[in-house]
Amino acid sequence: MLPPLRLTLVAVTMLAASATGGEIKPADPRTPLFRIFAPIPMKPADSGAPAGFTFDAKHPLLVVHSVSDVRLARDRKGVMIVLTPGDAQKIGGITRQYNQGLLLLEAEGRVLEAMQVTAPVTNGIIAFKHPDDDAAAEYMRRRFRVGEFK
Repeated sequence: MLPPLRLTLVAVTMLAASATGGEIKPADPRTPLFRIFAPIPMKPADSGAPAGFTFDAKHPLLVVHSVSDVRLARDRKGVMIVLTPGDAQKIGGITRQYNQGLLLLEAEGRVLEAMQVTAPVTNGIIAFKHPDDDAAAEYMRRRFRVGEFK
């Protein structure tokens, strides 16, 4: 089970890492950048174990293939993405519906984050900060080939 992380709007000075305007596709545009799912609670196999979450892979709430902008944080570890207008509108509706709840961010077959929605995301901006969101930030840096990545 992943610890819940906060999905927040962060006002941080970022360094531009890509061209302006239009859609920015990841290095491999054949696969979605990420998918957002509603968590489905699982009963623990052992009565003393903590409960976990799963998701229905056939029913994502949102599938993101490209973004409007990608920015690298000053620390060169965090990443901020700006969703396309259509996806921004969808994430706004999803985060209003799941306000104060959890959402799972999945990419390439693995859950990168369990995000605690603390407020609706109405501007389409999602920040992955270091060290809180390392797995997602590293993944975004690798997919968009910005900053240091392995």
